[in-house]
Amino acid sequence: MKLSVFYDHITQAAKQSGKGIEEILKEVRATGIEAVEMHLACLLETEEIFGQLKAADLKISCIYEFFSMESCDETQKVKQLMETAGTVQAEKVLVVPGFVSEEEKEDMQACMKDYDKVSAFMEGNDKVLHMAEGLSYAVKLGAEKGITVTVEDFDDNKSPLSGMNGIRWFLNRIPELQYTFDMGNFVGNEEDVLVAWELLKDRIAHVHCKDRGDEAAKIQALECGVPSINRGLASVAVGDGYLPIAELIRRLRTIGYDDYLAIEHFDAPNQELCIKKSAEFLQKQYAKEETC
Repeated sequence: MKLSVFYDHITQAAKQSGKGIEEILKEVRATGIEAVEMHLACLLETEEIFGQLKAADLKISCIYEFFSMESCDETQKVKQLMETAGTVQAEKVLVVPGFVSEEEKEDMQACMKDYDKVSAFMEGNDKVLHMAEGLSYAVKLGAEKGITVTVEDFDDNKSPLSGMNGIRWFLNRIPELQYTFDMGNFVGNEEDVLVAWELLKDRIAHVHCKDRGDEAAKIQALECGVPSINRGLASVAVGDGYLPIAELIRRLRTIGYDDYLAIEHFDAPNQELCIKKSAEFLQKQYAKEETC
């Protein structure tokens, strides 16, 4: 098991604490975290990032990027993603292919609980079919360069990947496409993460460890060290919310997953503390499962 964390959390921790990026990077590495999840746009815009990561002995676990494959030819942008991943030795990429319109969203969400109905919607929607074409191209190019292309359960109900059946449709249509299992996003679509696990576990190539709580519980957890038990969608440190993270770690071990667990809690009020708490929780949980 290896740990990574979103680079965005590091920059936010620096702003919240007043510390420099280099200092936060050293603190992150000291927790046992080995890599960062990097947004392609951020990596391309800030030339010194790769040097800073190298100085802190941090790798890039995955590069993610947003596309508009539903309406644009994103061939060049996909090539740029793959070339960059190769340059920085990132073995995996996460593609967010695009979104349907507000009007189409209503029809799509109405059938999300039924795979056959979702499939019919997907097959009849030009935007979704364009996304599938774009992902197929990305997968083909990734295979040529030795890079694993993944999609995730994305927490926006305009995404055709926002629910487990939408993800299944893309994975069934593109057999070489892999899946980033985000523990915290199914609840936003009123789906059970453990049910999703059973449906999607065979295609997991990467993992986002995300926990959820409500705002009051999040503040209580950060200030008093009391775990959040209330429902809500606010980001909390991994292990401080109500999602079955420990059980999911156990299940990951049963399928032999020993790659990165990426810590994710966007917009946490104290990123520095959340990163440390999340890393400690995951390390303890993984060690506990190792002794069982």
